[in-house]
Amino acid sequence: MLNKTNAHFEELLKIGRDYEEKKRALEGRKQEIIDTYGWESDELKAWYDEKNKMVYSVAAGACKAYRAWSHTIEKEGEELELDDFLWDREVADFVDCLKDAGIKTFIYTNQSTAVMENLHAFEKEGCRMDGLCTIKRMERRFGENREETILGIHFTVC
Repeated sequence: MLNKTNAHFEELLKIGRDYEEKKRALEGRKQEIIDTYGWESDELKAWYDEKNKMVYSVAAGACKAYRAWSHTIEKEGEELELDDFLWDREVADFVDCLKDAGIKTFIYTNQSTAVMENLHAFEKEGCRMDGLCTIKRMERRFGENREETILGIHFTVC
């Protein structure tokens, strides 16, 4: 079973929560600035500058790694399952995040038409395709739990 606690993913979650808290606080100040200084004020311009400088510091590939880990934990999976497609710019960050999190293997279950691109990108980032596999997991559909068999490709993170 995949470990339900992971310091690296917990840190990513903390970074995300901190960012959202800062974003909410910033958004909360906007109306106050408009009411006090108006739409054409230097204060509102400064607010937009501050908003534009706010950058989410977790790469998209790392976010997808976190979501894959979180969903796998939720479904009580044995190994990390990635059922999402990764864009070219996300693959390196995804693999690096798995390494940083100490995850040595994953199962790729995405069924999009661009699967072949991801397979080659995983290899380019140093992952080894171990072969085809199937996983069984419980899915809740229409109010009942059903076991589903999912087709996948097993990878080792090298």
